[in-house]
Amino acid sequence: METWRFLAGVVTSLALSLAGVCLATNFRGVTEWHVRRSTSNASVLRRVPPWRRLPDDPHERRLARFVLLERLVGAAFAVTGVLILVGVGYGILTGQPVRMVK
Repeated sequence: METWRFLAGVVTSLALSLAGVCLATNFRGVTEWHVRRSTSNASVLRRVPPWRRLPDDPHERRLARFVLLERLVGAAFAVTGVLILVGVGYGILTGQPVRMVK
């Protein structure tokens, strides 16, 4: 039995769960910081064609939408981390890793 796979699975699941919980709960403003940083970097890349107008939403309203979206993504990360941990636990109890391909 290869123990490094179980250790890698546990470390991956804990890291994914921790990052997901931080994003989903906006722990110490992580989500807002990440959204502000991402939008400031992406605004340089955004080009609007001349036939389209810019959205009239104020900056804070767009920021709030992106924060909500990122919190949902964080919740999905947290759930995925828990599911990986369940799979690793199953592998430890049965003595073999979960087979990915039949």
